[in-house]
Amino acid sequence: MNTPELFDPLLRFAEIERLVAKIYYLFSHLFLSRPELRDFWWEMAREEEQHASILAACRAMIANYEDETLDPAINGDKAEELAGRLNAFLRRGSPSLAVEDAFKIALDIESSEIDVIYGKLLQLGGPQIGKTMENLGVPASVQRQKLKAALRRFCSNPELLQAAERL
Repeated sequence: MNTPELFDPLLRFAEIERLVAKIYYLFSHLFLSRPELRDFWWEMAREEEQHASILAACRAMIANYEDETLDPAINGDKAEELAGRLNAFLRRGSPSLAVEDAFKIALDIESSEIDVIYGKLLQLGGPQIGKTMENLGVPASVQRQKLKAALRRFCSNPELLQAAERL
């Protein structure tokens, strides 16, 4: 008999944060010859890895809590949808990518529900644990500001610049 696995939002969304990190590590490798871009994408990837680790730590801290209520928007279907979008990009296996294309992909990722869900998951253990966990890593809002600044520096596409302002 095949039994479905239980949906563990903290672990599943930690995996999604790691997928985002893989994409940003890929960007870093694609821009090896441009140190500023390489380092920017490497740092973005490390911050996504931090987010994944923080979700795993949060899970360990609240493992025995019984009164957790999960936002209905955080579900297995949403996790699969987001993971599918990220995996689709990784499966393309881009041997090269224009700078603006990398930023377009990052804007798509950073404007998705991932950061909102991340923030809600940190609050599962209550506001004290949520604040502690948030302070362990780079907040998503700071990461979005870094992305905006880098986009302004490395891109001239007006549509991308406008999209960045909406982050």
